[in-house]
Amino acid sequence: MENASKALIMAGEVLIGVMILSLASYIVFSFGSYSRNVNKQISESEINQFNVRFTNLAYRANISSQDIASIVNFAKQNNARYEASPGDDYYADVFIDGTSVISNDINEFLTNNGNSTYYYCNLTNVKIDNINDSAAEITITASTTENDITFNQRTGLVTKIVFHPIYDASGNYANAILNGYEIIRN
Repeated sequence: MENASKALIMAGEVLIGVMILSLASYIVFSFGSYSRNVNKQISESEINQFNVRFTNLAYRANISSQDIASIVNFAKQNNARYEASPGDDYYADVFIDGTSVISNDINEFLTNNGNSTYYYCNLTNVKIDNINDSAAEITITASTTENDITFNQRTGLVTKIVFHPIYDASGNYANAILNGYEIIRN
């Protein structure tokens, strides 16, 4: 009888120990899962905050030289922060009609383009080919092209943005704000 009661006490102690270990592992797993979810949400928020700086310029035909200078400075700061070089996941580049301007002097760019040059940028596959504003009627000719904003597949970050200058029918830079030009969407 004495051995049976000691065996019962030992079995109870083992059972209580297993329950305590199970509870502890459940708590650790729950906190770990919560922490992963919080980190994932923070990461997604940071990606969105980064990308919105670029995507806010999409579908606009009144992007000024100052807007481009601001985005170039932002991209340069990002590249310096991550010590990124072309081809890296965190490298952001800015193009004007196929030419990278990330390494150009911003002050020189602003001096050369001033307030007379306006640009557009698409997220859809549309390219403005010609704008004719004769006889108080605006005609815009467009064709399909690649997206002007490129995202990295792995990180979800913008890696490239392309701007196109807007010209009027005579080949001069069009004053997009005064003439009310808008981007056509497909």
